[in-house]
Amino acid sequence: MREEAATAQATEAAVTLRRACLDCGKLGRWRSRCPQCEALRERAKVAARPDRKSYAETKRRREAVAAHRAEVGDWCPGVPELGRRAHPSASLQADHVVEVAAGGPEAGPLVVRCGPCNSARSANVRSPLSRTTTPPRTSNFPTDPVVS
Repeated sequence: MREEAATAQATEAAVTLRRACLDCGKLGRWRSRCPQCEALRERAKVAARPDRKSYAETKRRREAVAAHRAEVGDWCPGVPELGRRAHPSASLQADHVVEVAAGGPEAGPLVVRCGPCNSARSANVRSPLSRTTTPPRTSNFPTDPVVS
């Protein structure tokens, strides 16, 4: 009996949960924008960068990862400039050799790395606004034991 009441209460709460669209303010059950505003926003993104998520770019990246796997296997080359060595990894991604954010071409050459190495490298990309590089993170803990 209690379980039925709890289920009914949860269902009622889920049905009544409504959010306002960030763009038009209409109430409904969606994440942040109504479907119409989300579609308009996506069209504006595509217009700003036509090759942002095109089928051709997705296919190019998929082929780069497939060629890497055929040649080397599930192996990430790491990021030597950040001290990350090569290691086995099944989650490989293709990314630009010269980041687009750093002025590289959209159709430029790709390099295949694992997700964490790709993210670490992207975090250290030269920012077009600051024109400085972010130094790699270091641990706050000593690596060698302190000898007194």
